[in-house]
Amino acid sequence: MSGFVKVQFKDGEKIFSAGDPADKLYVLEKGKIQLLDATSGQPFAQLKEGESFGEQAILTHGVRSAAAIALGDVECIEITAAGLRQLLANQPSIVTSMFEALLLQLHMHNSLHQQG
Repeated sequence: MSGFVKVQFKDGEKIFSAGDPADKLYVLEKGKIQLLDATSGQPFAQLKEGESFGEQAILTHGVRSAAAIALGDVECIEITAAGLRQLLANQPSIVTSMFEALLLQLHMHNSLHQQG
């Protein structure tokens, strides 16, 4: 499916940096990811298999507010904003609305997780 690809990262490899365009969402299939604060560079969250990150890409089309680094070998499904829009283009509007609501809920959950 266009816009949905499996990607791999090596230990210590930067997946994205703060300030990068937010144009991809990731679902972590293998390994761990560490998120780093844009200002201090300090870690504030560690994600494990089954978690997702980068949902801001789909919600705001802005820039990354944090950096993401691979901890060990990592495999993710990378979903581009364009690929997701293409997939949703042929769906009833209720499907798009429901998906956007789920992404907003994920974003809020991740924000709370980062604060706690």
